[in-house]
Amino acid sequence: MPPSNISSMESPQAASSSALSDLNRVLATLATQSTPDVRSYHLGPEDMVRITIFTIPESEGMKGVTPRVMDARISHQGTITLPLLGEIPVQGLTISEVEQKLRGLYDRYIQNPEIGVFVTEYHSQRVAVVGAVQNPGVFELSGPKTVIDLLATAKGLSGNASSQIHLYRQTPEGRTSYIIDLLTLTKGVGNDVSVLTLPVQSGDVITVPEAGTFFVDGAVRRPGSFPLSRPYTVSQALIVAGGVDREMAKTSAISLFRHRAGAEAENLSMDLNEILSGEAQDPIVTAEDVIVVPISAPKYLVRRFLGVLVSGFSLERVALP
Repeated sequence: MPPSNISSMESPQAASSSALSDLNRVLATLATQSTPDVRSYHLGPEDMVRITIFTIPESEGMKGVTPRVMDARISHQGTITLPLLGEIPVQGLTISEVEQKLRGLYDRYIQNPEIGVFVTEYHSQRVAVVGAVQNPGVFELSGPKTVIDLLATAKGLSGNASSQIHLYRQTPEGRTSYIIDLLTLTKGVGNDVSVLTLPVQSGDVITVPEAGTFFVDGAVRRPGSFPLSRPYTVSQALIVAGGVDREMAKTSAISLFRHRAGAEAENLSMDLNEILSGEAQDPIVTAEDVIVVPISAPKYLVRRFLGVLVSGFSLERVALP
């Protein structure tokens, strides 16, 4: 699980009615300006692709080429079937990656093949939008979409929305999360919309927490957003998140990102071991705080490789006492 990507964050307050209107207006404007890269779309089962091979001679003794066009639907096993090649796995690949793969395979039969791939039907991609939005649900994509597109599809933010958006994505390397504060868009702080324009992938979960929450991510059992129902210290907040995974966590470098009015988020670094031993203060968590427990690279390697290689050896997660 790689570290979280955290963009600039600005206000600890819930979005007011006027601010919420501004946010939804900005979201709608950005959605109309969003131009996701079609070639970054990841293919999946039931998608239909059109494959064009351009370098096929018209006939023996004649110059020029006659493009050959083939339509293929991706099977539930994630493959397409093509002449000469048979079944080719393409699930999860982008259009560019499929073109490159087919050029390499057809090179055995055609000299310098030029191949183009175009998606004619989109059926495989589903993304969930949950939390404080007007129309939460699971949405089927009709082509490449960005985070901002999905927020617009969910009819924008509801009245009790926090200013933050969280995107969760499962990758072969582990879980990745992205965080952005929408108030930066209306007040010019940071003004980084790269996460909002990030192309979504099948299985992504976009969450808009309700106001009055804190967020815990990284090497904990249950990363996510939690209601600030009573005062919590950082160590208590980590327990609410299921406890620290001590076999993965770098507990000496925990970060707390806290909003400051009119400025980017402040990064407060702390050592959990010193907090638990009483050598350091255990800060009180405030609304919209983001606590990140980083992963220790050496521990990650032991967990990922040594734990797999040693037969019969199981690694246990230990929560805070």
